[in-house]
Amino acid sequence: MKHNNVKIMPLGGQAEVGKSMYSIEVNGKIFIIDAGYRFPDLDKLGVDIIIPSFDYLIERKKDIVAIIITHGHNDVMAALPYLLNAIQGVPVYAPNLTADLIEMMIDHYQRHQKKNLHMELIRVKRDESIKIAGIPVEFFPETHSIPGSVGVAIWTPDGYVVYGGEFIIDFGSPEGFRCNIQKMMEIGKKGVLALMVESSGASNPGYTSPNHKLTNKIESMFEDASGRIIISSYAQNVFRTKEIVELTKKYHRQIVFYGRDKYDQTNSIIRLEKTTREPVITVPSKYLGKKENVGIPAKDSNYVILLSGAPNTIYNDICDILDGGDELLKIREGDTFIVASPVLPGTEKIANKAQNDLFRTPADVHILKNKELPSMHASIEDIKVFIQLFNPKYYVPIKGEYRRFVANAHIANEMGIDNDHIVILDNGEKCTFENGQLDENREVIEIEDVMIDGIGVGDVGEKVIDDRIQLSNDGIVVVGVTIDSRTKEIIAQTDCQTRGFVYLKDSGYVIKEIINICEGVVSKLKDDPQMDVQDIRNEMKELSMRYIMKETGKKPVFIGVVVEI
Repeated sequence: MKHNNVKIMPLGGQAEVGKSMYSIEVNGKIFIIDAGYRFPDLDKLGVDIIIPSFDYLIERKKDIVAIIITHGHNDVMAALPYLLNAIQGVPVYAPNLTADLIEMMIDHYQRHQKKNLHMELIRVKRDESIKIAGIPVEFFPETHSIPGSVGVAIWTPDGYVVYGGEFIIDFGSPEGFRCNIQKMMEIGKKGVLALMVESSGASNPGYTSPNHKLTNKIESMFEDASGRIIISSYAQNVFRTKEIVELTKKYHRQIVFYGRDKYDQTNSIIRLEKTTREPVITVPSKYLGKKENVGIPAKDSNYVILLSGAPNTIYNDICDILDGGDELLKIREGDTFIVASPVLPGTEKIANKAQNDLFRTPADVHILKNKELPSMHASIEDIKVFIQLFNPKYYVPIKGEYRRFVANAHIANEMGIDNDHIVILDNGEKCTFENGQLDENREVIEIEDVMIDGIGVGDVGEKVIDDRIQLSNDGIVVVGVTIDSRTKEIIAQTDCQTRGFVYLKDSGYVIKEIINICEGVVSKLKDDPQMDVQDIRNEMKELSMRYIMKETGKKPVFIGVVVEI
């Protein structure tokens, strides 16, 4: 009897929001599905994004047969350039629109990082059936907030492993967003060993549709607006962009895509009617305004100005506009300003500032709350439909916080799946199926977050973050002592510089005492010239910090410098 071995291991996406990345291994051949990032928590000062660690994949590079990207959102694809830099030579499979966005992203990465990446990008149709390394792989179309989204089913001798991607059930969705229930049913009839289903909306009752739609929430605002309409929406939510375009047409206005980020995906996703490529969203030229006319009342009074951008930048853009930092767009009397960009974790502070400052302007402001803007992720009834279509032997909740996994497991219970056939995994936790049966033992691999800071990858650790927090809370103290390299005597006035520490006018005595302490430590070199200067610096820090804590209660970053002349 042939021995079949299937392993599923999350490398990111579990018990967190974003950073999705999953390894599915079929008899020693590894498929990587998705490679995304997430935004850092508020305490990760200066960190831009967080990606998964690729150490495990680098060790198993020869076994990796494919990287599959299911759709064009950053939380599932934006770590791909870093992954390809680590394991070049692995082919990347993606649907057409996602492939377009990947090419743009790789080009941006190469220019920004000044690196050359080799990428074999293989475009697939949304409902295509192919073989990868001799293993049948099925793609099936799904409805999500960006067109071209797919789920993936990888064949094993014991049934498919189905990666459900991100989806909702919406039979009325437009072309490009529409799912293929028939294809899902066909996969289900052939047998599904394990079904991996997203969990972020698993606590939400009913179906997500039609609550995800924006039109019925803002159409009255379009009807009532007498001047310009300015609306913020995330560039990656193309479904909402399409709704805004349709309202623009209906009310005979002109739209301007005002993405202020040079690499905003909006213009890559929206193919204007005059281009030769098939458009995702059709915008006839008569409905298209000119950006250079923004700010000229005689020309832009009928405009819909769509402020598109990424979740981590769009509220900064709004604040910049409100502060007068935009040359063209100034808020004026008669404007209607609609905020249709949900506040995401990590953006609360800047979003709150932007929303408060908007009410200081003369515009008619409408802020849609998060509960009015549900994301296009599966709710309870959507998940039930998925389970019914695929009828899996085992069920694996993925993508979301841990409490959402528990909610997802309850849904599976209601659909008749026993607890011993529900597998909840953490990042780095590998479950194994031997000849179609779940092995109770799980291998655990330590998976660390990799922080990206500018062009630095992984060179920002917790110590650096701690120093940044310390700097932001209590400032910095730098003491420089100059000595004669031969006699070790102090030969210049000791300098003490501080930033963000204390108000010098009222605390001169503190600075004076710090100088006295440091000079007292450095004077030891005169009596024992063989002492290690590094030990002197450490003692300067230790004694000074002890005094600073006692006198001020603060813990600034302290740097002691000994200069020998």
